[in-house]
Amino acid sequence: MRTPGARSIGVLGGGLAGLALAALLARRGHAVTVYEAGTPGGKLRRLPVADLIFDTGPSLFTFPGVWRAYLERLGRSDPLDLRPLPGGLGVHHTPHGPVPLPVPPGHPLYPHWARYVRAAAPARDAITDLLTRPPRLTDPQFVTASARLGRVLGPHVSAHAYLRALRLPPALHAALATHALNAGVGPRSGSALYALLPALIAHDVARPAAGMGALLDTLLRFGAEAGVQVRSGTPVERLDVRRAEATLHGGATVRHDLFVSTLDPGVTARLLGRPEPRGQRSVSGLAIYAALPVPAPLPPTSVLLPDDLDALDDARRIPALPAGTMTLVHADGRQLSVLLTAPATGLDMDLTHPWVQGQLARVERTLGQPGLLASAQATAVLSPADYARLGTPGGAIYGLTPPAWRAGPFHPTPYRPHARVWQAGSGVHPGGGIPAVLGGALIVDTLMARSRL
Repeated sequence: MRTPGARSIGVLGGGLAGLALAALLARRGHAVTVYEAGTPGGKLRRLPVADLIFDTGPSLFTFPGVWRAYLERLGRSDPLDLRPLPGGLGVHHTPHGPVPLPVPPGHPLYPHWARYVRAAAPARDAITDLLTRPPRLTDPQFVTASARLGRVLGPHVSAHAYLRALRLPPALHAALATHALNAGVGPRSGSALYALLPALIAHDVARPAAGMGALLDTLLRFGAEAGVQVRSGTPVERLDVRRAEATLHGGATVRHDLFVSTLDPGVTARLLGRPEPRGQRSVSGLAIYAALPVPAPLPPTSVLLPDDLDALDDARRIPALPAGTMTLVHADGRQLSVLLTAPATGLDMDLTHPWVQGQLARVERTLGQPGLLASAQATAVLSPADYARLGTPGGAIYGLTPPAWRAGPFHPTPYRPHARVWQAGSGVHPGGGIPAVLGGALIVDTLMARSRL
C-alpha cells in the first residue's frame, strides 16, 4: 500500500547521484524506478585486469560530513569502514620541485602551508553546509555559511587570484592551484573556492577498506531495501512531460508522475526536445589501469603538474591535446592507476597513441620508474570516448563549466527545468567529486519534499 501523497518517480541514470537520490526518495514512501543505459555505477565500476579488480572513477573520499549527513537522513549507520589514505593528497611534482600535501612539519614549506591552512580554516564547516543545503537566500543557515566562506575568499574570484594574494612560494602555489581541476578547469578559470580545498581536505582523505566499489554496493543495497527498482540496460530516449511519459530504447513507454534526470543537462534537454545549453566543456581524461608483476615502489598518490597550468586550460578551451598535462598516479600493491587529464574531444585513444606515449614517458621519468608500464602483465584503458559513451559531450567529466563567479555552492542551478522534471548529478552540481554528488542528492531531495512534489 502506497504512502499517502506518494508518487511514482522515474530516475534517469544509475550513477552515484541517481542511486543516492533514489534511495532517499524511496525512503519517503515514493515508488522509484531507476533507468540505466548500461550497468549501475556510472564512472564508478569494477574493471578486471589480469587477476586484479580495479575500481574506476572517483578514487578519494573527502568531506566525510556530507556522507554522514546522507546516512543521517536515511537513518542508517555507516557500513563503509573509511580508512585514512596514507600520504593524504599525495606528492605533487611541480615545475619548482616536489611538494607533499599536507606539508609535514619540518619541511621547508611548512610555515607557508600552516599560514595557508589557518587562512582557510573558518570555511571548513561552511563548505559542508553549502554542499548539503539548497542555495536559497531565504535560508538563514545558507546565508550564514555563505558569509563565512565569503569572508575567507574576500574579493578574489578565481583560484589563481586567491593564491596570488597569499604570496606563497612558487612550488606550493603550483601544487595548490592544481585543485581547481576538481571543477575541470584551470586556476584562472576556476572559483577561488577550489583554492581552499587542499587546506580543508588534505588531513581527512579516506577510502573504504573494501575499495571505492563498496560505495556503489552500499547505495544499491540502500535502494533495494527501500524498494527501489533498478532497470539496467534500459536507456530513455525521449521525455513527453505533457503525458508524463518516457520512451525507452525499442519504443516501449513508461509513465511516472515525476522524473528526475541525473544525466548531463545537455542530454536532458535533448530528451525534452529543447535546445542544449552551450558553453565550454570541462576536462575529460584517459585512465590506464595496469596489473604489475610486483608492487611499484611509489607513494600511494603522485600528482604530476604540467609546466604551465594556463596552457593546459587553453588546450581545454580550443580544444587540443596539450604538450603537458596534469596526471594522477595511484599505486596500491600491484595495482597502478594513471589518469591523464585530456580535453573533452571524445577521442578514442590507447597506449599506442603518440600523445599518450609521450605523457607516460614523462610520468616514468619524473617518478624514476623507467619501463614501469612496459612491465605490466596486463592493462586496460578508458579514453574520452568511453566517458562520452556514458552520456557527456566529448566525455567532459564535469559537464559544462560556469564562470568562476558562478561556481561551487553559489552556482544558481536549474534543479527543476519543468514542473514534472528535476535534475541532479555532477553535471548539475559540478566539482567536488563524491561530496558534490551526494550533497546534490540531499539538496534535490530537500527541494522535492518542500515542493510536495
